[in-house]
Amino acid sequence: MTNRRIFCLGHISIDVFIHRKDLNDLKIGGCISSPNLSIQSGGTEANVSFWLGKLGVNVSMIGVIADDPLGHFLQKDLERANVKCYLKKSIVNPSSSILIVVEETGERSFIINGKCLNELELVDVPIKEIQGGNLFYTSAYNIENLPIRNTVKEIIKISKENEEQAFEVAFNLAAYTTVERNNNLLKQDVLPYVDILIGNYKEYKSLLNTYKSQPLPQDLLEKALNKFPNIKILLLTDSEDGCYFRTLEDRGHIPANQVTVIDTTGAGDGFCAGFISKYVMNSSIKQAVNEGNKLGTYICQGFGAHYNSEDYIRKKAKSGLE
Repeated sequence: MTNRRIFCLGHISIDVFIHRKDLNDLKIGGCISSPNLSIQSGGTEANVSFWLGKLGVNVSMIGVIADDPLGHFLQKDLERANVKCYLKKSIVNPSSSILIVVEETGERSFIINGKCLNELELVDVPIKEIQGGNLFYTSAYNIENLPIRNTVKEIIKISKENEEQAFEVAFNLAAYTTVERNNNLLKQDVLPYVDILIGNYKEYKSLLNTYKSQPLPQDLLEKALNKFPNIKILLLTDSEDGCYFRTLEDRGHIPANQVTVIDTTGAGDGFCAGFISKYVMNSSIKQAVNEGNKLGTYICQGFGAHYNSEDYIRKKAKSGLE
């Protein structure tokens, strides 16, 4: 076992799911019934912390909620998953909510009310607890707006200021459109301090400005490593093709399990949680990537980022005993 704690900082929200085909049946002024309508807790970093807690990893979630029923639900849901919460209470905005429209292919579209997420300041972060060999996880979503953008920038700079108090930074590129809008900021103020970089094929292409070509995944990772030699581990997820990885010493590809995709919401978050859960236990990169693939593909088989979590943990425990 390890005493390292993971600190996830960023989005926590209520996710409301509906299927696109159900919306097609809804007429103005009418009412329909749908078994696909559901409400779950979510948010990129909250999803990662939720699964890490379920997997038995020491994890904390840092974010913003309001002192309202949605906020209370979100905090209790994380605490039931054994996540220690550092959640600022907004007095200006309601807790974040997201309407997620799921397509027939399992892809999804979002409508977000998340102003409170941007309120996080450095004073709200338990920086002394993060320091000293722990791992800090966040995503590019959190550099879109102020003041949370400056909070993230300050934390990751602190991570390398003092060798005795240093901690690792894992950073998720999150969305290619976010990478496009914040390309210079990422390259100048974020990635020079990152130890583990996670993204998909389109996000790496956006980061490296390779819009007019179709480079191989390993070529993208090689280019990224050359540009940011401080990064120890680069991970490129490519949907059903699995994950490509690159370190200074090694490179490789771990294929994903082939499953029937119902909803891809939270699959990337599941991959990150699975990977981190093994990484902090000093497993090999291949073992960690394989664990990420397993959890990510499992989540795709149902609605929501927390799909059937208890069943997954039971099956994992059973397989570990056999």
